[in-house]
Amino acid sequence: MNVPEVDRRDLAGKTLAGLAIAAIAFALISFYVVDGISHNTYASGYYTISSLFDAVGINTMPLLQAAAPPFSAAFDALILISVIDGIVKIVAVGLALAAVVEILTGANIVSQVNFLATRRMSNHIIICGYSRIAEQICLDLKKKKEKFIVIDKNPSTIELLFDIGYLAVNGDFTSAETLEAARVGRARAIVFSAKDELPNLMGIITAKHINKSIKVISRASDEVHSITKMQRAGAELCVVPEVISGVEIGTAITERLVG
Repeated sequence: MNVPEVDRRDLAGKTLAGLAIAAIAFALISFYVVDGISHNTYASGYYTISSLFDAVGINTMPLLQAAAPPFSAAFDALILISVIDGIVKIVAVGLALAAVVEILTGANIVSQVNFLATRRMSNHIIICGYSRIAEQICLDLKKKKEKFIVIDKNPSTIELLFDIGYLAVNGDFTSAETLEAARVGRARAIVFSAKDELPNLMGIITAKHINKSIKVISRASDEVHSITKMQRAGAELCVVPEVISGVEIGTAITERLVG
């Protein structure tokens, strides 16, 4: 589910590393060309490293100035070296800032915190499909300070849930992998609130296969055939939206879950 983010961070990391190597190589070559007549490659490397240290707060330029006093033969070269030194600082600091920004944005801190919190969940409730019914259930569970996780396959919905402060898993709740990511094996109850009957039915079967003792509540499309199928699959309670309003359904389910 987070593979695109990992790929993007990997690409960004390689790009930043390449830019850093290019900047250091440019500085090394520049120092060698500018002062190559009087100094060798070792000296050029020294100036480059000194500049990079200076970029992080270790000022080595006084040492260079002591070695080339004003109006001396080496002073002109030192001025040009100082210019390159400034360029190296700008590039180095820019790369550092870019790396920090990339870590803060690309790593998706909220998503990572959500992932870690989800891994520790137990004796919680899983809500499958963030519908109007699910919205009311989540509000009621939050008021009762119950632990719950929402599963939805729409990334935009997941971002919304993160903003609200809910724990959420992006994926198909009929998939065993997605249910396991929501820690269905350690959950005490699961609610299927999708409008379509088939996904709810498949989700019930999958959840019961993983956790036989989990309490299952599901939305149904009719009072006869749909409820019968879901009860045979393992649902303990089925609700029909056409019979009960969405808010009443949410309250009724919550009372059944925590009562």
